[in-house]
Amino acid sequence: MLKLFDYLEEVMATEKISQLKNPPLLYTASEIMQELGYVDKGMEQEPLDRAMHACAALQIPVDFNFRKIYCFKDGELVTDWQLSELATYLFMINCNPLNPFVAKAQLIFMMKDRV
Repeated sequence: MLKLFDYLEEVMATEKISQLKNPPLLYTASEIMQELGYVDKGMEQEPLDRAMHACAALQIPVDFNFRKIYCFKDGELVTDWQLSELATYLFMINCNPLNPFVAKAQLIFMMKDRV
């Protein structure tokens, strides 16, 4: 019975590692910016760059958390980014806190683990 338990612990650890290496990409940068009330294109580049730099500084593979995608919007080919949950968090905390929606989102992220 002890061997079974050890095996299950190993499987669970392996699954956690694989989730870190291949996190689901749940959100897009354009969706987040739209939710934050930004209407101008290109406003996402600075927080996106900062989020990628933070990921790299933490030695977390950027390509597992950020994926460049191409979409057609209004008959035009546009570039967007799919983001993991971690990438979304890093992106949000690097947006402009003078925007009240960004400030509120940053507060929600901070309070999330305290409740």
